Amino acid sequence: MADGFEVLSSQHREVEGQFRRYSDSPDDMIARKICEALTLHALVEEKALYPELRHMVDDGDDLADDAAAEHGLVKTIIGRIYDSPPDDLLPVVTSLARSVAAHVRFEEETLFPALREAGVNADDLAKRLDAAASEASVRLS
Repeated sequence: MADGFEVLSSQHREVEGQFRRYSDSPDDMIARKICEALTLHALVEEKALYPELRHMVDDGDDLADDAAAEHGLVKTIIGRIYDSPPDDLLPVVTSLARSVAAHVRFEEETLFPALREAGVNADDLAKRLDAAASEASVRLS
């Protein structure tokens, strides 16, 4: 099993690829797949990653609060996507892509290194992420 940081980074790359596909060929179905992937990803991070951040990292509460606020913005934009007619999606999906890119940078350049430095076991994190993904998938079904 990959370590938890690799799992999350891989999910980040997958969503980036979906944004590129949407940019090349704006399609309502691609936008909705992006939204579904981000919704699941956010639930998993909120359940498995952010509690670890709060528990293990100095200033982890502040970092987790910042990350949760970024998730809140992403969720708001996702709501706008679901409420927008397909012809009006491009600017909203573009806004989502910018917000997600900033959030990914924050996680990969700040949160992940802080968690590694604090001694978080990456294999245990992967197990917690997997369990959270299973639980979230059931909730979203």
